[in-house]
Amino acid sequence: MMIKCKKRISAAIVILLACLATTSLFAAEPMADVDISYWVRDSLRIDPRVDAAKISVASEQGIVTLAGTVDNLAAKQYADLEAKKINGVQGVINEILVIPVWRSDADIRHAVKRRILDSAAITSEGIRVTVDDGRVTLLGEAPDWGEVQQAGLLASEVTGVKKVTNDIVAVWQRERSDQDIKKDAIAALQRDVYLSGLPIVVDVKDGIISLTGSVGSAFENDRAVQKVRWISNVKGVISDFKIEAWENRGARREKVWPSDDALARAVKAELDQDPYVTASDISVRSNLGAVTLDGTVDSYYQALIAGQDANNVVGVGWVINNLMVKGSNRSDWLIRDDITFNLNTDYVLQGFQIEDKVKNGVVILTGEVNNGFEKYHAGDVAAGVLGVRKIINRISVNQVGQERSDQMMTSDIVNGLHWNWTTLPVSDEIKVSVNNGIATLKGVVDSWSQRREAERVAFRTAGIWAVNNRLTVSRYDTNYPWDQWFDKSIPAQWDPTYYPGHMWKYYDHPYLWDNS
Repeated sequence: MMIKCKKRISAAIVILLACLATTSLFAAEPMADVDISYWVRDSLRIDPRVDAAKISVASEQGIVTLAGTVDNLAAKQYADLEAKKINGVQGVINEILVIPVWRSDADIRHAVKRRILDSAAITSEGIRVTVDDGRVTLLGEAPDWGEVQQAGLLASEVTGVKKVTNDIVAVWQRERSDQDIKKDAIAALQRDVYLSGLPIVVDVKDGIISLTGSVGSAFENDRAVQKVRWISNVKGVISDFKIEAWENRGARREKVWPSDDALARAVKAELDQDPYVTASDISVRSNLGAVTLDGTVDSYYQALIAGQDANNVVGVGWVINNLMVKGSNRSDWLIRDDITFNLNTDYVLQGFQIEDKVKNGVVILTGEVNNGFEKYHAGDVAAGVLGVRKIINRISVNQVGQERSDQMMTSDIVNGLHWNWTTLPVSDEIKVSVNNGIATLKGVVDSWSQRREAERVAFRTAGIWAVNNRLTVSRYDTNYPWDQWFDKSIPAQWDPTYYPGHMWKYYDHPYLWDNS
């Protein structure tokens, strides 16, 4: 259950402002619409996930309208997501049309159905798929909201899909009181690097969460909704936030650095709450912001998500992911066949020559793509297949004809930090350097959300394939012991288990509810 914003520019502004409740005035002079439009266009231009050439941007009273065409559904949603992060954006009207490569409805249905069936994240076997002129509808039941979202995500990644309507219903195995749900929701919001410290009020009635108070941006509004929607037995979320610019202008008061025990407990609570992760066999250790995950999980996909969960907890500066994957009864040829099928039907990867070899559940990917996003997206696609125990991603990035100098990428990251709503207040304090596509961030920021978002801004820049995030957060008792964690060149943990890009499918993934 969500408040949905409709199209048409004249009526849309009124509806969007109603969706966001009463929006306060900026403490300083609000950004001009011409500046907002410029920075939204620039952010889309440097994002390798979005072909901005055919997208137009207009802003009126901070309400941004995106129009034009893209060739896949995810690109439309990414454009929406990134536009909401721009300073001054109060809401987004997304009128982008999806015009994908034509595929028959029968082929699309087969691809969606197969990707759902071979997914390591979906246990339900009763999901039904219908397709009409490239528009996919998902029906059936799932044991939790995570599977509902994952099914929608997998459908959106199939070549030829124009739209996904997700009508799968989550049916929980046990009842929970509204008080228990409320307690979990408050704790989840306070653990999150983007939402901790915000004056958010949570109420729950009959399993429906109501969020009031204020946030600093349209992006934080959406993230708060998504964060609590994952909680077990939540039937819907209604957000009635005020968007207050001051929330990202130093108004937060961060807590002191959590003790090692407190941080370990917070990470464990995050893992326990994630419907994608079976956390009963996971142990968590913490040492001055460095978190180590040990134990076993059911799939490699769960190991990736567990690592990302830990990265999104306030106080975590580094994650060492030692999780092992339990054995699988699936034969290597079945795993390889499913990976090959998924790669060949993926909206990003179709047309690339990517080879996959599998031995005892360990997958080696080789081939050549155009950018870092495509490389790690291929790893994501393979990691989601049932039976995969590990991914070794040896895909090379070919930028012939589109080379970008380190100086160009440094400039794009610096600009990105200036136009991003979250990082703007500390953009002058962040020192950026790029060496052979590896970005290093140094300096002091005011909040954990700024530290995390700076990393994402850098990683989403075309040409960047790794981010060395050495930013520290002010008002904390201890600085990170970087020298203990990093090698002199590339950290040992720079692999797909850490990259901030690998879990674009999770909280950073475009929201799949239907706003049209």
